[in-house]
Amino acid sequence: MILGWKKPGLLRGSNKTQRAADFSPRGTAQAEARGPSGGVFFGALNSRLTQPCHGAALLALLSAAIMVSSIPRAEAEPLSPEQQIEILRQALDDYDDAVTIVREDPTHAVELYRRAAGGFHTLADAGLRNAALEYNLGNVHFRLGELGRAVLHYRRAQHFDPSSERLDANLRYARERVEPVIPPSGQSRLTRRLLFWHYDTSLPRRGQALLLLSALGWVLLFVWLRWRRRPLLVCGLIGVALALASGASVLWQTSDEARYPHAVIVDDKHYLRLGRGEGSDLALKQPLGPGVELRILQKRGGWIEIRLSNDQTGWLPSAASEQI
Repeated sequence: MILGWKKPGLLRGSNKTQRAADFSPRGTAQAEARGPSGGVFFGALNSRLTQPCHGAALLALLSAAIMVSSIPRAEAEPLSPEQQIEILRQALDDYDDAVTIVREDPTHAVELYRRAAGGFHTLADAGLRNAALEYNLGNVHFRLGELGRAVLHYRRAQHFDPSSERLDANLRYARERVEPVIPPSGQSRLTRRLLFWHYDTSLPRRGQALLLLSALGWVLLFVWLRWRRRPLLVCGLIGVALALASGASVLWQTSDEARYPHAVIVDDKHYLRLGRGEGSDLALKQPLGPGVELRILQKRGGWIEIRLSNDQTGWLPSAASEQI
């Protein structure tokens, strides 16, 4: 079940989340040295990175539990709603406790982060898919220093809610630490500006807009056939036109992502090559590090041909990346 993004809240009467906001992610001291604007920005972002989305994740869990419990799974028995809630509570507790002790006992904090990640992944493996869960996974992988997987899960969360300012800030913060820096091409930037509505709204929302605008437009046109009032005709035509635009946007995204899937390099650094095989010449001298985002153009054997955001193409081992 896909749910909209909701503002995080407290799972219970505890001040753990408030204490968690006192701790900063890596690199904050350097960021604050950049000046007042940088300090304010990263200061506001610190709490966003340290706070898991308690209320939204719990709400999504409760709403999806009945559907998940009815889906058969090949590898394991489905989790009951009670089991899912308990796993979620434990993962949130582990995350909060890790943030609280990270300065005094970093080794134990890492263990707690890994336990929290395991709990969130268990829920994902059970079939839960929503912005809140993917956002929490991005946060915990960022804390573990697993930059590639943090970007991967932030991007997955963005698929469900591309307009979330909190999510956009965390993704931008993680992207700033990805090496090498690969700026998008001028054509990509222009396309995104012109088609901002396509890129800044989720696929489900555009699908809803298609249905609502289409229904409203055709109703107005049928009413116009009876009353022949010009405003009815104009509004009806506008509604139908906007519905067609929404439908074209949905069709374009689904076909484009099916043909050229988005992916992220998740673990080690990998060299981009001009052909398949380790003996092929390098397309770039600098290796692509975890967190680099790409599009998969084709797959052959154990290799994939990819395109970067600056339109550079080349080949990577298939295991180097994971699809969003």
